[in-house]
This record gives sequence, C-alpha cells and structure tokens, in this order.
Amino acid sequence: MDDHSFQQELEALAGNAYNPDPLDTSGKPEPISATMARWQKLFHLSPDEAVDRIMDHRNNLTRTRVSDAHWDTVRSEKEAEGYDREAFEYELEVQKKKAQLPDLVPAAEGDAGNRVTYLVELSGRLDTLEKVQQAACLEVMPEVVAGRSVEEGRAVQLCCINGTAKTAILRWASKEGGGFEPTILVDPRSLR
Repeated sequence: MDDHSFQQELEALAGNAYNPDPLDTSGKPEPISATMARWQKLFHLSPDEAVDRIMDHRNNLTRTRVSDAHWDTVRSEKEAEGYDREAFEYELEVQKKKAQLPDLVPAAEGDAGNRVTYLVELSGRLDTLEKVQQAACLEVMPEVVAGRSVEEGRAVQLCCINGTAKTAILRWASKEGGGFEPTILVDPRSLR
C-alpha cells in the first residue's frame, strides 16, 4: 500500500469515527425511535433487529461512506423512497454482501453435501420452524434441538438441516433476507 492509499484509508476511518447523529428538519439530532422506524420499514426488521443493525452500522469504522456529491445526486430519489443518507449507506453495504455471498456458498449437491448436518439458530427472520422450512425449501419440518450459546450462556433453539438446505437458506438470505445473516453451525454429531 503506497502512502497516498494509506492516507485515504486513514481519512475514511476518521470520517466514520466522527459521524454526528443524522439531523431532522429542525436541525436537531433525529430520535433513535424515528431511525428505528425507518429501518424497520425499509429493511423489514423487528424493533430489536433494527436497533442492533443501526448500532452495528454506526460502530463499523470500516464501512463505506457515500461522497457528498454522490448523495446530492441520488438524495431526492432516495428520500422519496424513505431513505436518509445513513440508511442508504447501509443498503449499499447489504447489496455488497449479497454480491459476495454466492461466492461463499459451496455447492452442496449430491451425497457430499448431505453427509454433514448443520444447526440453524431459530432467531431473527428465521425464528420459527416454518420459516426455516420455507427458506430451506424443505418438504418436511426440520428436527428441533435445544442448545446453549457459548458466548452469552443463553438457551437457544436450533433445527437440523443438511448441506442442500444450508445452501438454500444462504441463497434465501442473500436475495430475500434483507441483510439478515442466519446463524448456521456444523452439527458436531455429524462429524463422528
């Protein structure tokens, strides 16, 4: 990395670190409830998910920011759709993840993809067995397993799927998941 590229990266980090709250029309910081309502509507999130995504976005110092010139170009169109600059930047990050996700999805066709089983946490946009069944394109309801989060120590509900269903869920998340990233783990019982 040359000195000029390094300087640009540092300036981008500094710009993300100094990010005053979005202002409403009166020039005051917008209440989090208004931002949360916007994100719920735009990205089809629950209130808790919206707050989590907002805070994750704001705390991500490496996020991509749109230039003032770019925002001025798209502002009227995006505001008519319900976006503010922050939500538009988040949408661009989601689109970037969606573009990268297909490269990360391994081909799980045939027997090789079905030897290992996976556990999907029932949370977020996949909080019920029915939603997992639909996203995974399963004909039968997946088996439920109780577990405990190692990091937080909280009880979690998981369901068992095969490699083909995992691929279907990841494709669903990239197209219809609205930025939702499902928690999918390798079932250690299948590695024995």
